[in-house]
Amino acid sequence: MNKIRAFSIIAALGLALSACENTVDINAPWKETLVVYGLLDPYDSVQRIRVNKAFLGGDGTVYQTAQISDSLFADSVLVTLTRTATGQQIPCTPEWSTQKDSGIFASQYTRLWTTRERIYPNEVYEIRVQNPLSGTSIYSSTRSVGDAKIQSPFNSVTNLFSVGPEYITVSFTPGANTYAYDVKFYVHYESINALDTNQKSRHTAVWSMLRNYYVQPGIRALNQIPRLSFLQFLANTIPSDPNTLHRLKNVGIVFYGGNQQLLDYISVNEPSIGIVQKQAEYSNIDGGLGLFASRSQQKIDQVPIHSASIQYLAKHPTTLPLNLIP
Repeated sequence: MNKIRAFSIIAALGLALSACENTVDINAPWKETLVVYGLLDPYDSVQRIRVNKAFLGGDGTVYQTAQISDSLFADSVLVTLTRTATGQQIPCTPEWSTQKDSGIFASQYTRLWTTRERIYPNEVYEIRVQNPLSGTSIYSSTRSVGDAKIQSPFNSVTNLFSVGPEYITVSFTPGANTYAYDVKFYVHYESINALDTNQKSRHTAVWSMLRNYYVQPGIRALNQIPRLSFLQFLANTIPSDPNTLHRLKNVGIVFYGGNQQLLDYISVNEPSIGIVQKQAEYSNIDGGLGLFASRSQQKIDQVPIHSASIQYLAKHPTTLPLNLIP
């Protein structure tokens, strides 16, 4: 009964509107909406801010409009970062980039606002984006993350990787204002043609050791991963071929840390696995849409592998088909 009553009301409203005029404009008056995405990284030499504008489909479909670059970029905006502790204002310069994956949106190029000024860890930064032509202005703030103190599986002091223990231990003290980490492990190896050892090629295998690993800033985090998981990763990632030899050269690790705003954004945008598929929207941009947050990328690379570990991997049944050599 309620559905019938609701339908009657909607139908009556439709008849009333159609009686007044033949055309109904379903779009509200146009208003510029800026969309900003920026992640400040105190350990990166360049900071990049992406500024786009939201759009309506117009005469074509939304998908057609999304393929037109001019529909996406706001050409006349001014982007400024402010380090609130000192009041230092950092203007950002627009630069064109062609490093964009293909997809729904135009991919031939993208425009980023960049600065090479240093971003200090654990400090509040503000961003303001203004369009002097339209008068649109948006604002946001975030606190940058601090550096993690990495203890294992290796660090810049020990500088040696071993698979001797039954577990590979990931131990670190999270940086200030950092609440979650992804940890990726890199294995650099060489493939050699067994029939012609002059034919060699270099490769890198990437292992996601930890993903969305929640932590508390300043409180030591410890996670133990079975050694067998590492061996299975090698066996499943490095192609095995009776005519191909492999030599493990060295390893590396990258800790990706994010502040609370980045964590909230990721959490809200995770794929829904429940009955209700509609997702909430997250934005911390005042007057617009998007995300202004902070992350860090701390990398330790070119770490040698203990010779005993290489011998162990060469003889273990899981990695034996890889034909590992010293």
